[in-house]
Amino acid sequence: MTIRFLVLCGLLISLAACTIPTDTDITDAEISDTNPELLFQAGQFENAARSFLVFAKTATGTQQIYYQLRASAALARANKLPEAQQILTTIDYTALDSFHQMIYRLTQANFAIAERQPTQVLSVLETPFPDTTPEMYLSEYHDLRAEAYTLLGNRLETAKELVAREVYLTDKERINQNQQDIWSALASMTERALQQLRTAPPPDVLSGWMELVQIAKVHQLSPNRLKEQIFLWREKYPNHPVAEEILLALSQRKQEDVSYPDRVAMLVPLSGKFSKAGEALRDGFLAAYFTLRPNTNQSIRIYDVGDVQQVQSIYQQAVDEGAQFIVGPLTKEAVKRINDLEELPVPIMALNYTPEEEAVRSNFYQFGLSPEEEARQVAERTWLDGHVNAAVLVPDGPWGERIYQAFKQRWELMGGRIIEKQAYEATKTDFSQPIRAMLNIDDSQRRYRRIATMLKRDLKFTSRRRKDVDFIFIAAYPRQARQIRPQLKFYHASKVPVYATSHVYTGVLNQERDRDMDGLLFGDMPWVLSESSEHRGIRAEIDSQISDAGNSLQRLYALGIDAFNIIGALNTLRNYPYERFDGETGSLSLDDQLRVRRQLTWVKFRSGRPVAIQQGKL
Repeated sequence: MTIRFLVLCGLLISLAACTIPTDTDITDAEISDTNPELLFQAGQFENAARSFLVFAKTATGTQQIYYQLRASAALARANKLPEAQQILTTIDYTALDSFHQMIYRLTQANFAIAERQPTQVLSVLETPFPDTTPEMYLSEYHDLRAEAYTLLGNRLETAKELVAREVYLTDKERINQNQQDIWSALASMTERALQQLRTAPPPDVLSGWMELVQIAKVHQLSPNRLKEQIFLWREKYPNHPVAEEILLALSQRKQEDVSYPDRVAMLVPLSGKFSKAGEALRDGFLAAYFTLRPNTNQSIRIYDVGDVQQVQSIYQQAVDEGAQFIVGPLTKEAVKRINDLEELPVPIMALNYTPEEEAVRSNFYQFGLSPEEEARQVAERTWLDGHVNAAVLVPDGPWGERIYQAFKQRWELMGGRIIEKQAYEATKTDFSQPIRAMLNIDDSQRRYRRIATMLKRDLKFTSRRRKDVDFIFIAAYPRQARQIRPQLKFYHASKVPVYATSHVYTGVLNQERDRDMDGLLFGDMPWVLSESSEHRGIRAEIDSQISDAGNSLQRLYALGIDAFNIIGALNTLRNYPYERFDGETGSLSLDDQLRVRRQLTWVKFRSGRPVAIQQGKL
């Protein structure tokens, strides 16, 4: 590294105008007075690119190359890949000195992140940078690797890279954000995984983080015990870099913040067409109560809201009879009626969701098994897997359309494209017509007939599917999915990844019948995937006591369990957005609209059984 370039780096870091304009549209005059590296670190990539290019205009030699490389990286992260590539192609890697080759590699890695190619990032950054490298580039090196591991779903390696990155951070705000990112990465792992994968003894920093997050998970609802364990943890890791604010936040949690109310009411349909669903929810709720028993003075009162017209008056009845927290109702119509009430004097956690555009109410939590939310998670998963072009196959009717619209909205928001959508009749067993249309098989056959007619002779012909499909998203129940998957293979789509919501799986292992779905990927909850999940729940403890309704409607039974268990964690999740609660329905968090969000477990059918996808490997 030349002394001249070290001086350049020093100038970049210490430019007089270190304040970053908050307006995303800043003027050229502001650009010329702004440190482009600070813009880059702040995520203002387009402005950073403009600033780097301003500096490049007046620079020469290696300085100009440096600015061009950084502009290219910033443009790539701003999703302006053609412009970024145009700059990069003007630079000859082999003619660069070792320092500029390193900057070139960072640029390539930023390209790969922008294109969602995490393995390419890790390949480009496989060789560590020298310790003498300026800290801002070492920070970026580990940050890019952390992003790559996040895309691969390997949260432990994400945390490892973030721990390494922190050594090179000096700004307190960025350190605090980095530590929250470490916590978020580890909090998405199960308590069992945090224990089993912690191999290095104290004072190892990563092990310290893992043990701290594990302690927070285990004692999330027991503040006094949590405080004791934090004290012991401090003795084991006296020099750990964790911010004092995090430890204080853990140590100062109060029992009243996680206490279960003495009187809880549950509003579920125990009559009418949703009565079976209501029974499963009630049984799971009570199973959790009798297992956990957080408060010996606690009483649970169940109200039947089978008649949706009565739900508002029953809510008021529960309030009048002393309820301190209310769970339910279940159906969308009933939830809407509750939300229409002028006042909600007692906190309520509905077991379904209102439309997301509706205003947030301070006492109104929402937690359910939304198929739309699962469709959005399919979109997120497929995007992380590097796909762009989607083909969609859904059933006719309102349910299929709701799932399609939810998937479409999230998919297109992220930049994905839907190149074909077809609907099928769920009552049939032959779905060849919509599948052929989705894959353009009919067009291939029409072209064959046209050419054969023109030439007036028979031709050897094999129909071909379209080649612009990256993956197929299907919405289906097990009976349909067992037919759709083989028919996709028949029409030459055996190598196209197929994703689905949890509805494709009955929840009961049946390898003979489900073997036809081999290769299909879907997300589901730990309760159903108990053999494929690391989650240490209560299923083994209560398995022999699960009610008939709980066995037939497993997912609703699990929702009932979590609906009870999460009550004590709501304040913690509300106050600390990076916290998660390990539930039977998934890894749970609370968003700013007081909606409980579930992180599904992703599995793939192999030999007729769902097998967990490890570290992003499909």
